Amino acid sequence: MGKFLTGILISVLLVLMMLFAPAIAAQSFGDQSFTEYEGYLHPAQEADPDLKVESKGYGRLKFPRNLSSGQVDVQVMGVDPANITAFHIHCGAPGVLGPIIVDFSQFGDLKSTLKTGKFSATVVNKGLTFVKQAPLPPKPGSGKLTLPLPEGCPSDINFPVQQVQTIAGLEALARKGALYFNLHTKGHEFYGELRGQIYPAETAH
Repeated sequence: MGKFLTGILISVLLVLMMLFAPAIAAQSFGDQSFTEYEGYLHPAQEADPDLKVESKGYGRLKFPRNLSSGQVDVQVMGVDPANITAFHIHCGAPGVLGPIIVDFSQFGDLKSTLKTGKFSATVVNKGLTFVKQAPLPPKPGSGKLTLPLPEGCPSDINFPVQQVQTIAGLEALARKGALYFNLHTKGHEFYGELRGQIYPAETAH
């Protein structure tokens, strides 16, 4: 009797393993589950004291667990697409201007890609901004930075500090709240018109 029950138990376990093994195997590759971040774009987040606009927006950044890519979805309102000059993800703390790490012009003319007020793209390693030589600093006594802004984001984990070159590094910055969306328009080429600091996404809005 004992051997009979043991045999049944083993058979049941084998069936359960066969049923659940495919799902476990699929998850182990890390492309079926995601980590998500979001940013609410608003003029008040820009450091420009003279900015007076009524635009707003929302952006979402989604990474699969294997960190092979980053899915970007953004919607803006109150912005004339014809006036858009640049759209980036920068690294930097709230209220601080930081280097560019993703330049969305790589996906086409922004006046067209943001024509409907919605933008979607998938970023991979080669789409991250990396510079071999940093731009020259402003001249002493000039009073302010000049365009172009610095590019390439540092990783504060390594020493000496190195630039982030992978989606894994991008996600690490997002996890720390050290990324932000920035939409630039005519008349607002330096600071930008809309900025949204990126944080872990809430489950409900």
